[in-house]
Amino acid sequence: MGTVVTRFQSKQKDMVQNLATALQLPQDAKVVTIERPHVRLMARLFFATFWLIIFTGAIRKWMFPNSNALYLLQDVPIAIAYTYALITGQFTRSLVLIGICILSVILVMQALLQIVLIGLSPLTAVVGLHHYLFYLPMLVVFPVVLDADTRRDFVRWNLFLALPMCALGIAQSVSPSNAFVNQSTAGGAMIIPEGGISRGTGTFNFTSFYALWLGLVFALCIGEWLLPQEGRSLKSRSLHIACTTAVLLSALVSAERTALGFLLVAVLGGILASVLLGATRPLLVMVMLIAMLPIGAGLTALISPDEYAAFNNRITNSDNIDDGKSRISNTLVGFLVVDFNPVGAGIGMGIDAAHIGEVGGYDATYQLAEQDIIRTVMELGTFTGLIYAFVRIGFVVALILLAVSLVRRRCSPHVLPLAFVVFGQGYMGDMTRYGTMTTTQMMMGAAFILGVFYFPDNFPAIQDSNGKTMTRFA
Repeated sequence: MGTVVTRFQSKQKDMVQNLATALQLPQDAKVVTIERPHVRLMARLFFATFWLIIFTGAIRKWMFPNSNALYLLQDVPIAIAYTYALITGQFTRSLVLIGICILSVILVMQALLQIVLIGLSPLTAVVGLHHYLFYLPMLVVFPVVLDADTRRDFVRWNLFLALPMCALGIAQSVSPSNAFVNQSTAGGAMIIPEGGISRGTGTFNFTSFYALWLGLVFALCIGEWLLPQEGRSLKSRSLHIACTTAVLLSALVSAERTALGFLLVAVLGGILASVLLGATRPLLVMVMLIAMLPIGAGLTALISPDEYAAFNNRITNSDNIDDGKSRISNTLVGFLVVDFNPVGAGIGMGIDAAHIGEVGGYDATYQLAEQDIIRTVMELGTFTGLIYAFVRIGFVVALILLAVSLVRRRCSPHVLPLAFVVFGQGYMGDMTRYGTMTTTQMMMGAAFILGVFYFPDNFPAIQDSNGKTMTRFA
């Protein structure tokens, strides 16, 4: 055991010295063991959070529609995990934690300033701070339990879920918009503007939440394909093919452009991972996955011709293409050219939950900006908003750099496709307006990557030791 720990320390110190990112741990980190019961309880809280992210939408739209109280259902195990981590000391003392603390102080001070200077409602400020900050500590709490075994369970459950989720998505796409399966939290259905066709959301209650989950699952699928068969979470190749096909079909029948975008981004991450691995088989795997895209499109046309036609129009129509280009360009640089305002419109003003019960309250988001990263700068004010934006972008870029370093060391190849999807959501997508469903999923993906960093699986001795005792750096 002493030899294993020595090799583990040497490997981690070498990684720290060569990886110049904010995700590094101090070089004088020491190995600390965590009692197994603590680990098991925290792992249960991690999976409880995961299952509630998956099924909160289903509960809200099919069991208790129009019930705003269930909006925070997934917060329950997260809050318990935070409390338990504080009691047991089961969290990482890294620069990530320091960064979260500093950012929290800055945003709280700005919120107090806005309450005093512009009369921002304290309730709106609390909602805003919740959506901006509450989910960030998942980065320092959950990675300490994501050893190789727990990560394999996480991968396995996500891939298994792809099968019933695909069946549900197909049922939603071929059913009338007023069918029970297409019911939303407000009682109606998500509709594609072209033709009034229902947009499948699976068990989620909004298309963007569903699209992000599909992107993350497809990233895990790619990571599995890049592993040799004996090292995969799913040993059956036919089952693995079925799960991959299910994710692809789910994205296509949802007629959600964001879902297809996440799939393509995950493929880019997989291609980079295969290049870093430097072997022929991973490159052939990526060619196979790319070839599956038109095959999946053909299957979608057979299953739901109307859905396929509408989706095809959304990605080929010149007006839709111009709209997509405009959104991308605005998001990339738009936050840099926002009108100067040192105080801001008020933290939380662009978050739907802060306007529940108000007439036309949901329009407040679009009165600021539709793109999330632009809206946050407008909410927080120029100085604080730009600090937040650059920290947010810097973090997702750092995750990619970390993932590259891990793959080069022959650790879990899932991390690069995951990092690319998290980057796409963190930079181009939502992290505040719908933080309960978007930021939570992002943090789960990022925690997986950090789990690989803390518990590398690049040689058998460490993987075996993780099965007996949990090790973390403090």
